[in-house]
Amino acid sequence: MTGEALLLGIATIAVAVAGFTAVTSTLVPPGGAWSPAMRIRQRAIVSTSFNVVFESLAPQVIFAGTGDTVASFRIASAGVAIYATGIVIWRARQMLRAGGPRTPVALILFVVGPLATLLFWANALIFASLAVFALALCLQLSIAVVSFYSLVSAAQS
Repeated sequence: MTGEALLLGIATIAVAVAGFTAVTSTLVPPGGAWSPAMRIRQRAIVSTSFNVVFESLAPQVIFAGTGDTVASFRIASAGVAIYATGIVIWRARQMLRAGGPRTPVALILFVVGPLATLLFWANALIFASLAVFALALCLQLSIAVVSFYSLVSAAQS
């Protein structure tokens, strides 16, 4: 399948990011306890990373059944778009209950998820492209990376 190495590479990076989340459990947050927003970020690192892993594999699994690269990206993008729409709504509600996007990092996280989801929808409906699919995966993975960095940088030394 076209792009198999790229998709497996993204999946591999996502697994590594999820593994690094263990580092954050050893850190001491400001005030000695993680705020609700920071706890959401910690969970988002793992869940987003594993979502990216399985989403990276989806076109390849579909291709194994169809033998059609374009259909594989279109079907995988549609499935991910539907799932991601639900996740974005759920995470937005969690974030709003935790106080909303009050920091630049939180605002970035509040925007990037919907942007990645829109790219998956566009890929399902218009492009059916490896490039758009991979870009959406990378944007989605950036949520985990930014969340990880924000937790590490917020910890007391």
